[in-house]
Amino acid sequence: MSTSPTILILAAGSSSRLGQPKQLLHFKGKTLIENVVKTASSLSNEVFVILGSSHEKIAPMVPHASAKITYFEEWQQGMGSTISFGVQQILNQDRYTKNILILLCDQLHVTEQILTELIFFHEESDHLITACGYDKSYGAPAIFNRKTFLDLLNLHGEQGAKKVIQKHFKSTQIISYPEAQVDIDTPQDLALLK
Repeated sequence: MSTSPTILILAAGSSSRLGQPKQLLHFKGKTLIENVVKTASSLSNEVFVILGSSHEKIAPMVPHASAKITYFEEWQQGMGSTISFGVQQILNQDRYTKNILILLCDQLHVTEQILTELIFFHEESDHLITACGYDKSYGAPAIFNRKTFLDLLNLHGEQGAKKVIQKHFKSTQIISYPEAQVDIDTPQDLALLK
């Protein structure tokens, strides 16, 4: 792959509706955080993991050789603030970063193949954003071109990257991946892990 994006894994939330850190749930023999870092690392040499709640329990589960782990002290401010912080960490390391792929840790069926295809579609187009589409909605995983980074940096609170996608919707391509809709948020969702 010619120009792999930098991958930003969001794993800072408290999983309050679930009642336990979802990052540590097991799926296919490994924790969710291990699975997502392994998948991301197979596609990019630049993988950033943003931790917050329960970071002291989660950090040891992250394959350190594969990812740069950063603790976001203000994780309680919400996903938008976490994205902004993560993008800033990436740019602090390499201000010439061209694309950032934002990935969540609990989308069980987002595979290496799906991400490879998403990256391919992004590289082959002139769109600023390439996002997954599912069930009349869209969102992560999503790839953002550097022309959108200022908007990502300006996110705050609970509002996630969907706000940036909406702003640049005419320059966004949505690729249908219904599998990306499956995530873990509530105790009822735990059945999906079996």
